[in-house]
Amino acid sequence: MSLILCSSMDSRNDAFVSESDVDSSKIDKKYSVCKKSIVASIDIGTAYSGYAYSFRNDWTKVITHSWHGGEYMTQQAPTTLLLEPNGEFAEFGFKAEKKYAELAEDGKHQDHYFFRRFKLILKPKLTERVHRETVCIDETGKEFNALKLFTFCIHYLTTSLLDDIYNTIKQSVPMSDIKFVITIPAIWDDTARMFMIEASKATGIQKDQLKIVLESDAASVYCQYMYLEEDKAKTRRDFQDKMIPGYKYMVIDIGGGTTDISVHKKTIDGGLKQVIKPDGIEMGGINVDEAYWKFFCDLFGEDSMKRFKDECTEDYLDFDRKFEVQKRSGKLTTSDDLYIRIPLSLSEILDDNEGIAEAISSSKYREIISFDPKSYKLRLPFSEFENLFKDTSDQIKLFLDGLWKKPELADVDTVLLVGGFSECYIIKDMIRNEMKSRKKHLVLPEESSLAVLKGAVYMGHVSDAVSTRISSYSYGMQKWSTFVPEEQLDSKTMVDQKLFRGVFMKLINKGDEIKPEHKEKFYLDIVKTEKDFFECIIYLSHEKDPKYIDEEGVSKIGSLQIKLPNVQKGIVIKIEGEIILLDTEIKVVARELHDLNEFKATFDLLSPDCLYKNKRMKTPSKVLFGESSSQNGLDGQGVNLLAPKEGSFNDCTSPDHPTVAKKRQSPTQNEENESLLLQRELIKIQREWLDVEKERLGIERERLHIDRRRLEMEEQARRVPTLYEAKKWPQ
Repeated sequence: MSLILCSSMDSRNDAFVSESDVDSSKIDKKYSVCKKSIVASIDIGTAYSGYAYSFRNDWTKVITHSWHGGEYMTQQAPTTLLLEPNGEFAEFGFKAEKKYAELAEDGKHQDHYFFRRFKLILKPKLTERVHRETVCIDETGKEFNALKLFTFCIHYLTTSLLDDIYNTIKQSVPMSDIKFVITIPAIWDDTARMFMIEASKATGIQKDQLKIVLESDAASVYCQYMYLEEDKAKTRRDFQDKMIPGYKYMVIDIGGGTTDISVHKKTIDGGLKQVIKPDGIEMGGINVDEAYWKFFCDLFGEDSMKRFKDECTEDYLDFDRKFEVQKRSGKLTTSDDLYIRIPLSLSEILDDNEGIAEAISSSKYREIISFDPKSYKLRLPFSEFENLFKDTSDQIKLFLDGLWKKPELADVDTVLLVGGFSECYIIKDMIRNEMKSRKKHLVLPEESSLAVLKGAVYMGHVSDAVSTRISSYSYGMQKWSTFVPEEQLDSKTMVDQKLFRGVFMKLINKGDEIKPEHKEKFYLDIVKTEKDFFECIIYLSHEKDPKYIDEEGVSKIGSLQIKLPNVQKGIVIKIEGEIILLDTEIKVVARELHDLNEFKATFDLLSPDCLYKNKRMKTPSKVLFGESSSQNGLDGQGVNLLAPKEGSFNDCTSPDHPTVAKKRQSPTQNEENESLLLQRELIKIQREWLDVEKERLGIERERLHIDRRRLEMEEQARRVPTLYEAKKWPQ
């Protein structure tokens, strides 16, 4: 995940170029459309986190920060957080690891909180979503609020970033002059997005300072504009020369926790358009780390390795870092074997050198692994080391095979490989062989591990870099239907023989093209009852064509309370509204057309109550509903939707206290009685409407008769002078 910030500094005198003045297709002129003077990105990754930034007047020159941890120097710090026993912030990154190791050596670490790779809790599930009460489990099994955890992380990185900018320009930047853009993995759901926004707000960042983009989009934008880096312009211009309108390419972003895939097409206005919804798989570098740990548990025993991790924390963390280096190193040309140094502390846990030898001899690896007691090095065949990557590699390959079957990708012939784990030579070779077999051109950008960081900076300067995206969900409302397919009757709630409830009416389809601040209108016809309020509920679904609101993968995301006017019972009240998809939230605006009142709501996806339920839906209020594309209760053919017709619906309702159930139960006797009364009153209203309609048609016929008489008289009046002049009168 990346955060982008733009900072305004009055002391810099470079002229501001407005978004309306600059076309993205003229990006070669190196104009930035950001209203601030600095754009910076902060990437909170699964395994590593860091930041980068650039100035508006030289926006393609991206500055990265280096992190130091003993003998290691990296451009990103470990995503590791240490908290005091009272829950206050202690350290982050390499400093957190060092401090925790010192505490563990003195036996004072048990009361502290120590977290690694906590970003993984935000991965989406159909049956579980993150909220304000979500907790993380630290390395010792203690729970801590996840929202506070991410708040600490964002605050530390933001503070470090501001210090770095100050050291660069010798001028402080106030928080009020900063705008953040948060980039997140493609597989995160909307609650995870809102979660990061909430964590950012807790650090003092206001909602209007935030913008959301996908990491896969940031990586794609980096690949589009990477040729602008002056020191690498010559080697990167070849890809840019292909970027003509209509050109498609795929970006594979392999990180620590996920592999994200995006496919973009160059638009005629110079921007990018998503060809398919960005997708991904929970496979990355940490899966290989887990295989590495399991290998040593099989070799030395799980209990011994657990003691090594708990009692020798500093050596364990150093052991883990060395493996990170080995993952990225190439195969030695002078040997077919790989050597791994065993920490002395692990040897002591295994008693002595004979203990290591005995553990190896009793393991399933005894035929292929040996140990040198002089150098404390373990020797294993390189092929066995490659086996640690096999499952992760196979899963990524299988996922790519499925994507290539999509017809939208038939004319994609260029693939770019980026991400921290893409620098692993085993993974890189797998992707290279896969693309070669498919006759695709593979591009390996320099510094591919910084693609998201730098691409996020570019997106801060070029705000419309990705102009069209694909909706990840279907959004809709509940409706009551007079027609349900016969094969689905058994699974749905039937009020009587003609009326069914709980049907999902789509407003936005999964897979629809979404523009920035996308809006979709809907129209409601509500029959006034004794209730003074109507609850307009919005649902989302992970499916492209959901049928009912109680299906798996459907959840309530918010509701809008609409105050109804004080009119007589039975009067139809017209309401028009729209659902608005923004970068950081979902809004609903509704206008009641009787008293011309407007109602608004911003949906909070982080409430623990906004989850999947398994409760029966209560009998809803009585509401007549027009289709989302119709206006004033009329469909495209001018048919009033208040009148029922076969094969469509005639009303939509929202429950008094809505819940989402996984399995619908039969209605109770009270519900059936209430439904009968509802249906009778509905029929009565429809009959009254028919009487009114007949009277209206009679008046219309009378009006047409009067018009015909008027036209006849006008025609006669025009002919009278002509006849008068034509007659010969006597002199």
